[in-house]
Order: sequence, then C-alpha cells, then structure tokens
Amino acid sequence: MHLADRFVPAWLHDFHPRGSNDGDRARLQRLAKGLADVINLNSGDPDLTAAPVAVEAAVEALRAGKTHYAHGGLAELRAAIARKLAADNRIIVDPERQIIITNGSAEAAAALFHTILEPGDEVLTTDPYYSGHVWAVTAAHGVPVLIPTRGEDLWEPDPDEVAKRITPRTKAFVFANPANPTGAVYRRETLQALVDLAQRANILMVPDELFERYVYDGRAHVSIGSLPGAADHVVTINGFSKSYCMTGWRLGWIAAPKWLAEPLADVRYALSMVAGTPTQWGAIAALSDAARPYYDEVYRAYGERRAFFYDTLTRLGLPQHPAPGAFVGMVDIRPTGRTGAAVSEVFLRDARVFLWPATVFGACGEGYLRVGLIKPLDTLKDMMRRIEPLIPALLAGAPSRR
Repeated sequence: MHLADRFVPAWLHDFHPRGSNDGDRARLQRLAKGLADVINLNSGDPDLTAAPVAVEAAVEALRAGKTHYAHGGLAELRAAIARKLAADNRIIVDPERQIIITNGSAEAAAALFHTILEPGDEVLTTDPYYSGHVWAVTAAHGVPVLIPTRGEDLWEPDPDEVAKRITPRTKAFVFANPANPTGAVYRRETLQALVDLAQRANILMVPDELFERYVYDGRAHVSIGSLPGAADHVVTINGFSKSYCMTGWRLGWIAAPKWLAEPLADVRYALSMVAGTPTQWGAIAALSDAARPYYDEVYRAYGERRAFFYDTLTRLGLPQHPAPGAFVGMVDIRPTGRTGAAVSEVFLRDARVFLWPATVFGACGEGYLRVGLIKPLDTLKDMMRRIEPLIPALLAGAPSRR
C-alpha cells in the first residue's frame, strides 16, 4: 500500500472547491513562470504595510521581553477590539467572554467550523467565493453550498436565493463584506433580511469583515452584527490583515454570541493555543487614535488606484461598473465575447500582465477577471500601457450585438 493511501484521507483528494477552474489556474501559472517582468495583480496582500506605531509597539514588546503566552489573548487587546466594535461597528460585546483572538481570520473560520459542524453539515457561501472559506468548511468535514451572484447586482446575493438553498443540514452562511474576490458591499436591507432568515431557519450568519475600511462610491459599511435580532445568530470574523495592512502578522479575532464563545474558545485553543504576544501589542497600537491618520492615507491611496484602474479601462473601451468595496474586485471583459481564461492568457502572454480569470473563484465569475490593486499607481499606469494595444483586437473579435 502506498503511504498516501494509508495516511491521506480520501476526502482530501476533492479538497478544492466545486466549480473552481483549477485547470486554467495551473496552466496560467505555468505560463507566468516562463515569462520575465510580469505585473502580477492576483494577490489580495496589500503592498502597503502596517502603521509605524504598530511596528514600534511590536518591536518594543520584543525588547521588553513581552514574549510569553497570552492565554485567551491580551486583556488589553480584547478591550481595544470591544471599543472598536462599539465605536465603528455598533456591536456591543463583553471583551472577557465574547472576543476570541486567533492567528489570522483563517484560523477564526477554521475554529468556528470545527466547532459547529458535524460531518456532512452544509455551509452556504457566495459564487464567486473566497477560497479560504470553502477550504475551512471542507477541512471541518462540511459541505459548501454556493449561492449565485451577478455583476449586475454588484455581486450582492439575493436573500431569497439564500433561503432556497437551506436544508435541514444547513448550519451557516459565510460571506465576506466587503467581499473578496468581488468587492461586493452588502446593503443594510439585505443584511437585515439575512438576520431575519437566520432566525427563521435557525442558522448562523458569519460575516468576514476584513476589508471593512475599504468602501467607496459614497457607500458605507454596515456590520450585520449590529442589526436587530443579530445577537444570537451572528458570529463576526475580522482581523488585521487587510484594513490594517498586517497580513504576515497573522492576527484575527472572533466576536461570538455568549452561548457559543466557550466551546469555540476551546477548539481554537486546540488548533494553536495562543497568538503571538508581540503581535498583539502591535495590534493594540494599530487600533489606537495615533494610527488613524496613517490608515486614512492608506484608504485614500487604494481609492486613487481603484478610480484610475476602472476609469482607464472604461476609456479604453471596456466599460466598468465595479462593486464599491475592497482593493480587490472584478473586471468586466464580456464586451470581448471571450472567456475570462482566454482574455487572461492574452494579457499574460502578450502584455506580461497577470490577472486571474474570475472562474477560479466559481462558475459565476465567467466573463470577468479578478484584480488586486496591490501595486503602486505608476505600476498600474504601466500595466494599462501594456494592455491598451491589445484591447481593440479583443473587441474586434467579439460577436455582433444587436
């Protein structure tokens, strides 16, 4: 018997999400490896870094020997998160009982799904989806169930479509708001409908709010956990990776209902026991008023890139109507009449610009590419200069539309 047959469970062979176009992903990656000077806009890792006050606080913690276990998370950090939730999100929690510190939001999702799922239980999520959510569900022996979304709706799901897919095995609906990969920002009325649905169907709503600071076009972020009826049916996942530019610091948190917090904390402890203590001291500083001007400038910088990116594509003949959130989003290439994979390959092969076809995040992404605006504005200008000569030919080959 091969060792893998003995020790790797059969279910891991089907670990990747249903509907994802892994063949195109692998083919494009091979092509990119053979090319030089590629502008890669695939990642959701912000190129801007943590506020200097956060860096200094973490360094000072290291120098001061604040490097021992912080079981349950530093009390100072839990208190700072509770204050932030009350001020920014209008969510009131007990920092001693309801805030759980994790090694990134990925561990937060993993801990939650290992806590609430029995093998075969279902978790709803959007299509296109954030792969990390689907993997966390699958790793906990759950079954992801996809809710279709459309660019015409700015990728916001219809609560009726969510309701149609609820079965006796459904435990939760997990979604990013603002969304990765689509940039969707959920309206208050949509979120309230989801809270009402959670109460009727006795399921959990699990918002991932990592991109909460990045909302544009006059819209505002609303936390579902702040709405009437949410207290016992919403588990909020958040962290420092995106809004605070601290991806490699690996620090997240869960705001859990009181009835769930204790078993969830036990499972989280089993996964990695504690988060890094110096990192937590840095996070406290990132939440402080001293850091706010820095992060306001980060918000402005990504907004400037976003406006340039989508306005330029529209000027070049590819009209764009992006969703209002995040520094990731979708690029509408439907006017070309080609698949996302085909346009992605042309951009990569002929312009050395790498954008994923959005079908790598689910079948509903067909007709779109996905972009991460994680390069400076000058690089984005270079990217547009590279692809501009290609667009007329792409459009010329499109089927006639009458």
